[in-house]
Amino acid sequence: MISSVYSYYLSQYGHKANSKYDSHTKLQLKNTYSKVVRINSQTPTYKLDVTEAAQKYAIDLKENARELSNIALELSDTESGAMTFKKTAVSSNPDAVSAKFIGNSGSVDGFEVSVKQLASNQINTGNYLQPNSKLIQPGEYSFDLNINNLTYEFQFNVDENESSNDIQNKLSRLINRSNIGLISGVVEDSLGNTALSIESESTGLNGVKPTIFNIKANNDRQANNPDFVEGFDKHTTEKNDKLINTLGLDRVTQYPGNAIFAINGEERFSPSNDITINKAYVLSFHNTTEEPVAISLKADADSIAESINELISGYNNLISVATDESNNRFDGNAKLRKEIAAIAKTYREQLNSNGLTVNDDGSIEINKHAILKAANDNSINGIFESLDSFKNAIQSKAEDIAVNPMNYVNNKIVAYKNPHRTITDPYNLSAYSGMMFNGYI
Repeated sequence: MISSVYSYYLSQYGHKANSKYDSHTKLQLKNTYSKVVRINSQTPTYKLDVTEAAQKYAIDLKENARELSNIALELSDTESGAMTFKKTAVSSNPDAVSAKFIGNSGSVDGFEVSVKQLASNQINTGNYLQPNSKLIQPGEYSFDLNINNLTYEFQFNVDENESSNDIQNKLSRLINRSNIGLISGVVEDSLGNTALSIESESTGLNGVKPTIFNIKANNDRQANNPDFVEGFDKHTTEKNDKLINTLGLDRVTQYPGNAIFAINGEERFSPSNDITINKAYVLSFHNTTEEPVAISLKADADSIAESINELISGYNNLISVATDESNNRFDGNAKLRKEIAAIAKTYREQLNSNGLTVNDDGSIEINKHAILKAANDNSINGIFESLDSFKNAIQSKAEDIAVNPMNYVNNKIVAYKNPHRTITDPYNLSAYSGMMFNGYI
């Protein structure tokens, strides 16, 4: 049974990435623990329903409640806690610098960015050779390729009927299949001659090294090498040298460089064209700029509608668990359905007047057209004021469900707590309260 339940959990929720609101400080974890202890001190002793169906039901409740709570936190101002909306980063020149906002919903200052130089990768372009020429003698060859302080040895054979173009294509496939951060191909010039091209996937400089990778003939096995292989003679080293020189594998045609940019006039450097500013913006450089590019936040109609849709979708996902007919076998399901639906019905009038229709089962339908119209008419504040109290109410309920999901299965009371003298029972926590604290990291 345990194996089945965990398989269900992994298949349904294991693929979801943790939200930033799943990371907690020691104080937050202590407050959560205190809440769990307080619940236990006031809760009767139950004979729990530990069937497989009950455990899956509790998992569904907890995970959907956690998701709804995180959505509500995402749409709350970090300072006041009031309802806010997702903001979109806007660039005055997206062809040169594109921006994405990853910060909190609170206010974040805009800034100006200038790009003087893009970060570049390293490109080695070999010698252009006639495709049908046979400049490499048949035999075994090897060379060393150093990248990221690691050295890889490449070995291959050249057959009698292989041309220069055949060898170039063979080496290109060999490098691409190695998956070491390089992209290789065969390029052709205006005369029809071909050369082997090798590019690094990464950009920028690392320390004082002028290159990201380098290629050299595998000729160091004889001198000062404890791994010397007998038979790696002078003739072999000369063949490997000729291979490098003929193909031009070590010929650097573009050296890597860092991006040079300025934020509000302050010059900075980056080995990548994708950078993060103040843990709030992700910038991607595409071209250099002549004039500073303004980066700011904008709450457009689509982002406002998306925020409201996300909140209502999280709410509907949770209530869908309670309204699922297969869960009617649990006595606590009707209680849960009433508690959640009661919240929506309390705010029915305000929600209905703002493009959100509350159905009889407690689910909510969204009239996106009405919300977009309100956003464009600058009357969206009225919707947010109505949603603020609703958001706080469902967030509080979601947190309670996430801490104690087993409260809604078939629990039979065995003994009541003394109402005049409650006793904390910390050793009984894992029975129901705080079930599966998998989301706390």
